[in-house]
Amino acid sequence: MLDIKLIREKTDYVRERLAARGGKDEARIDQILALDEQRRKVLAEVEQLKAGRNRVSKEIGALMAQKKAAEAEAKKTETRQMGERIAELDKQIARVEEQCVAFMLQLPNLPHASVALGKSAAENVEQRVWGENARRAV
Repeated sequence: MLDIKLIREKTDYVRERLAARGGKDEARIDQILALDEQRRKVLAEVEQLKAGRNRVSKEIGALMAQKKAAEAEAKKTETRQMGERIAELDKQIARVEEQCVAFMLQLPNLPHASVALGKSAAENVEQRVWGENARRAV
C-alpha cells in the first residue's frame, strides 16, 4: 500500500507513475486526497474539543473547590456534550479512514522511474535478459 504522505506530498509524481501502468488508477488519487483532507479536518475538530473538555474539567475542579456546585454541574453537562460529540466524530473518522484504506489498497505499486510510458508490452524496451532466456538468445 502506498504511503498517504507520499500521495499528499508528491501527488503529481504518484499520478505520473500510476499513469505509466496504464490502468487509469491515477483517477483514484483525488478521491484518496479528499478523504484524507476530510479525516484531517475532523481530527482537528476532535483535538479542539478534547482541549476544551480538558479546560472545562479543570474549571469544574476549581468550582468544586470554591463550593459552587450549581456552576460545576453546568460545566459537567457541557463536558458530557463535548464527550458525546467527540465520540460521534471518532466514529466518523473511523468510517473515513476505512474508505481511504479501501481506495489505497486498490492502488498498485508505483513502477520504477525508468519504466517507459506505453500502452502495451510491445512498447516496452528490453533493457537486459537474465537466466534461461539469456542463454537461448545467444
